[in-house]
Amino acid sequence: MKKSVFVTGLAGSGKSTICQKLGEMGYKSYDIEKIKGLFKMVDKETGEVIEGYDNDDLKKVKKGKWICDKEKLQEIINSEKSEIAFYCGNASNYDDIISLFNKVVLLLVSPEVMGQRLSTRKRGGFGRTKEVQDWVMTWKDWWENDIRERGVITINADGSLEKIAKEVIETSKK
Repeated sequence: MKKSVFVTGLAGSGKSTICQKLGEMGYKSYDIEKIKGLFKMVDKETGEVIEGYDNDDLKKVKKGKWICDKEKLQEIINSEKSEIAFYCGNASNYDDIISLFNKVVLLLVSPEVMGQRLSTRKRGGFGRTKEVQDWVMTWKDWWENDIRERGVITINADGSLEKIAKEVIETSKK
């Protein structure tokens, strides 16, 4: 039976880096947030697509929701032929998409490591500015606890890339 594994976490938890590492290790891995047409930024109040969105502008960040197209994601998962495939990313509508996966792995990261990682992002990368980082910290614990309640596998993502990748693989095969 083929397995689909959702690797998720907050900004700076290492989702994209782990995705790349899993690929280098010979596993099929998708950085789902980079798949053209799979996501859109919408206004929380109107549901309309936001034009001119800016990850560095806290006012705009607070107004938006990062929505994954569940049907398109299901098509991608269904078309995958590998025995195990990893789908790395996050979405505001994570409640809608986690049921598509056989397993969900939550990467947990300390506020210090998260801040360090986010601060090195290039302009336009989510969480790059201190202002956006501070805002994310106001709901970090709530979000992580909310997704934990769904029975996900948690992994401490503060450590080495190699160790984290191996743990993601091991826990996903169980």
